[in-house]
Amino acid sequence: MTGFEVYKMYLALKNHFTTDTYDYVKYRGKVNASEKAFEERRDRYFFKKLATKYDGSEVLNYFVANFMHDPKGYIKSFSDGNYTKWKVNQESFSYKFRQDVDLLLTYFEAPYQDKFDKLFEVKEGSHPRLLRHYLAGEISLETLVVFERCLGYVGRFDKKLSDPIWKDIKKRVLNYKPFLDIDCSKYRQVILTVIRTKL
Repeated sequence: MTGFEVYKMYLALKNHFTTDTYDYVKYRGKVNASEKAFEERRDRYFFKKLATKYDGSEVLNYFVANFMHDPKGYIKSFSDGNYTKWKVNQESFSYKFRQDVDLLLTYFEAPYQDKFDKLFEVKEGSHPRLLRHYLAGEISLETLVVFERCLGYVGRFDKKLSDPIWKDIKKRVLNYKPFLDIDCSKYRQVILTVIRTKL
């Protein structure tokens, strides 16, 4: 990849994560940008350096990791540290997911198999338990993405929630979803295992 190609990827991902109209997957990362304008940018060396340091898929993950760290996508806040931390989280995610499911169920009494659905219950005037635990920093955004990919709760929440907090979380979940490799059969098994071992 060239520095200009890295820059175009950054622009496409910035549009994906910060606007409501652009979908990185749908448009295959295509954006209008001129090489001349790129060469006039003060931060062009940042993109050129990334092009020599990482290959295409790594650059993509680097940007995704940093957009998760800074949703507004300010280049000055992007770092290898954010990317390294994200990679470590990805590698240990099935363990973290198990911990998140376990924590979510500790707020109920046994038997747990009929309590799991209560996490997704939306009562008038309040956020569902799932969102409250996320907002409290107790579970990860990735866990919300797995639940959406494998169980599909966003549509249900949308029917009853319209507040800015929900809209912001929904946007983050849906924008992040295409970039995570999620094996639903594996994560469903984790949920069932946690329910069984908590009994």
